[in-house]
Order: sequence, then structure tokens, then C-alpha cells
Amino acid sequence: MILVLFLCVIIMLLMIAIIFTLLSTIKIDIKNFEATNKQHIKQNYEVAISLNILNKLKWISFRLNAKKMKKLVIKMHLEKIDIKKLERDLQLSDIQEIFRIRAKISSLNLNIKIGMKDAVITSYIVPIICTVISLILPHITEKKNISNIKYKVEPVYNQNAYHIKLNTVLEIKLINVLNSAYRIYKSRKSSSEKSKANKMVATNS
Repeated sequence: MILVLFLCVIIMLLMIAIIFTLLSTIKIDIKNFEATNKQHIKQNYEVAISLNILNKLKWISFRLNAKKMKKLVIKMHLEKIDIKKLERDLQLSDIQEIFRIRAKISSLNLNIKIGMKDAVITSYIVPIICTVISLILPHITEKKNISNIKYKVEPVYNQNAYHIKLNTVLEIKLINVLNSAYRIYKSRKSSSEKSKANKMVATNS
């Protein structure tokens, strides 16, 4: 009887976990992010990450600021990661899977100031950036959130400079993340097995 009850509890917990996974959305709220090449900025950004059922009921959440992020990087030894090695290992299929996650922007407040010493080049860069943003946004923003989207690109003449200020909210379906992660894992495993098989054939030959 106890064993049956125990199995029922496990099955119920699994069902709840599956339902939560299917209905949950990852919400990433980035506030006060800044980047520039002209002066040292005291980073004061904050990133709030939460899991929401039906995009309303929050059941997991945590916050990271600049100080916490720095401590996390040191603790996890992320500063020792070889970026060039990661770029070499990155496959086209990985990039395709990342796009399949289909992240959506529900809110955006973006200010960009950018320029080159050559004023003519600057006059071309600004409209190009505006065009690229305007082409991308309709694919990652739902119609109901259009009023929350604001961006501004300003030229800075006669100097190589950029200054970016960003506040945004991203929403990603948890099931999409898990599916993409599984497909990347499966693809990497298949590639590894093929590589081992080829090595064995070459050795036997």
C-alpha cells in the first residue's frame, strides 16, 4: 500500500513538472545596461530572471546585478573560458537551434550613439543600423507589444565612438529551450560517434 502511494506521488510530481515545463515562460528583464568605448562606466545594471506559468504566475525568480555577476564569473571560472575555442567548436546547426528558441521582446528601450572619424561613413552607418533593427523587430515582437518598443540611433561625428543604453524584457518558452538543448546534445553526440567510428576505421586500415 505504501509503495503504491509512493509511486502515485512520484507520478503526480512528474505530471506537475511536465505541465509546468509546457506552460512556463522564461522572462529576462534587463535594466540600465550600458556599454561605451569613450569612458569607464560604473556598471549599475540589473538582470531579473523568472519562470512564469502562462506568462502570469511567477514560481521561480532571482536577480543579478553587476557585483553579483562579477562574483558569479569568478566563482564559475568563466573568465578562463577560451572564447576562440568556443568559436571553433560552434557549429552552424547550433546557431540554427538557437534561432529556433524563438525569443520574443515584450519591451524595449534602446538608445545608440555611434560614429566614425569619417563623417560620410557615419552618415551611412546610422540608417543601416536603423534599417536592420526595423527589419528584425517584427519577427521577435508580438503585435500586442508594439507600443512597448522604442529605439533611437544617433550619429556622433568626427570620432570613433559608441554608447549603448538598454532596457528590455525578453520572453522565451521553456519548452523551446529544452527542445533546442536536446537537439544540440543529440547532434554533438552523433558527431562524436561518427568521429570515433572514422578513427577506428582509419586505425584498422
